[in-house]
Amino acid sequence: MPKILLLGGHGKVALKLTILLTARGHHVTSIIRNPEHTSEIQSLSPLVTPVLSSIEEATATSAEALMEGCDWVVWSAGAGGKGGKERTKAVDEDAAKKFIAAAIRSPDVKKFLMVSASCARRAPASWYDEEDVKAYNAVYSTITAYCEAKIAADEFLYAESRKTKKPDWEDICLRPGTLKDEPGTGKVNLGRAKATGGISREDVARVAVVLLEHGGAAGLWLDLVRGEEEIEAAVERCVTERVTARE
Repeated sequence: MPKILLLGGHGKVALKLTILLTARGHHVTSIIRNPEHTSEIQSLSPLVTPVLSSIEEATATSAEALMEGCDWVVWSAGAGGKGGKERTKAVDEDAAKKFIAAAIRSPDVKKFLMVSASCARRAPASWYDEEDVKAYNAVYSTITAYCEAKIAADEFLYAESRKTKKPDWEDICLRPGTLKDEPGTGKVNLGRAKATGGISREDVARVAVVLLEHGGAAGLWLDLVRGEEEIEAAVERCVTERVTARE
């Protein structure tokens, strides 16, 4: 069973991911910054190991060391709007790039799943309708620094992944819309999705697990909001048809 390094382990999506992954038998190493969160992480499952480490202060060497023995890496970290534009760039772009590069260098890691955001694009998507364009512009103008940082990280993941000679490398970019704390429905709009509608954190975690276990999603950017398609069917469609939101 693949072992997983989960970056940003105390985030809301990451906590749900931990529960789902360990329930399926995966061992999860959860990277957290605050020692007060250790017992909470440990209480989720006997298959999770919390590790105290600052993602923001990591070096190239320390980032790669965290990945020893891990098969998959999931980035679910972020500044969360704390610390202003400088910290947003430091975590959501610079640290993300550092861990992406480390994962590609690592002889152990075979997959990297980035939990990004659908607003991480340089212009409204070509398939957006008027309502979507308006929603995208409103979000981008409100949290520009975050969008720019996520765009840079997503593009770096894609570009560096195309350069690697690792035969079994898989880069996946999952890009949810507005995150909600409501219960998941198990039904989504995945791939070239709308900008409106939002998505529960529970369903984001569910989609991430299915993508990781399904395989074959290398290079795909998958936007995600609530919809009418079952998660397993949506992932199968996107992987089989090579659906991507990257333009």
